[in-house]
Amino acid sequence: MMKRITIIALLVVSTIAASYARQTTPAKLQTKIETGQINGAPFYIEVPDNWNRGLVMYCHGYEMPGNPPVNWNDEGPKKLREVFLSRGFAFAASAYRTQGWAVKEALEDTEALRRYFIKKHGQPRETFITGHSMGGHLSMAIIEKYPNFYDGALPLCGPLGAAVDFMERRVFDMLVTFEYYFPGTIGSPVDVAMDRAAIFASAGKAKAAMDAAPEKAEMFARHFNVSVKELPQVLGFFKLIMAEMKQRAGGNPFDNRNTIYSGFDDDAAVNRGVKRYAADQKARDYLRQYYTPTGRITDPVLTVHTTYDQLVPASDVNNYDSLTAIAGAQDLFVERFVVASGHCNIASEKIAAAFDALLAWVHEHKRPASGEIP
Repeated sequence: MMKRITIIALLVVSTIAASYARQTTPAKLQTKIETGQINGAPFYIEVPDNWNRGLVMYCHGYEMPGNPPVNWNDEGPKKLREVFLSRGFAFAASAYRTQGWAVKEALEDTEALRRYFIKKHGQPRETFITGHSMGGHLSMAIIEKYPNFYDGALPLCGPLGAAVDFMERRVFDMLVTFEYYFPGTIGSPVDVAMDRAAIFASAGKAKAAMDAAPEKAEMFARHFNVSVKELPQVLGFFKLIMAEMKQRAGGNPFDNRNTIYSGFDDDAAVNRGVKRYAADQKARDYLRQYYTPTGRITDPVLTVHTTYDQLVPASDVNNYDSLTAIAGAQDLFVERFVVASGHCNIASEKIAAAFDALLAWVHEHKRPASGEIP
């Protein structure tokens, strides 16, 4: 169990490896690479010899504290960079100065890197922001906060709604209702320490309890659109997120005292029996600040999601469409999908097709159609 949960955690660390390794390697690009640190945040910059004066800023996904950071020499990251470098764009990414839900630090560190790039290489002709998973959430936040510095955004497989809503409805609610159905397995989602051994053990208990009650396990997994096989891994990973978030925010940001749960096999019993928790207001305010979207965008935003994502449901992306409609910016937001299973399992040629569509939107005002990327 420890190995399986570690695998899913590492998936979110890089969020870019597995789906690219199968792709055909193009001719070797001639580039110049620079690495270093800005205010304690490691960075990676790569500029092709045929630089077209364009820049792609990249935001990586959630890294569990203590896990190894993205290795840009790995095959997956190379495939990702080649999407942009092969089109003449420079590529720049900050590793942030902290791990975890480092939205605050990532916003600051990515902006510091963008300014450093300009100082070193001059003002780009155009700049785009992209990223996987939490990096998709950051891409959306950055295009909202710094519209004058960017020409478009390409969020990939990220939660685009308010962080507090995503974490509460997807992470917290899954944990609290699982403990109702399988008591004594994963324990409290609030009183959880950053103890990986204990969290892995609770995920093992969860699997054993599910194996003993397969029909109940199937009902629960179906409710949250997670495969039964992957559910113990997801629960373990979400408990790690809860422990890290409590440390970062200085308390419990989540509150279900007014939540009416529905869609289970016996909603009345769930609502009577599920444990209720009150949020620490300062912790909740922190998560709201980092980040709650407004939907007020002035540049094209094209997002891509898989049809099955065990961590980030597509409904969270749909919520951002509603926000842009309220803000009167719906014409600047397009959702597209790829038929694939797994968090951020978006092949490099699909990302390339999406980026080309975003470029055509910016350069030729051709708004791409929503729907599947063929």
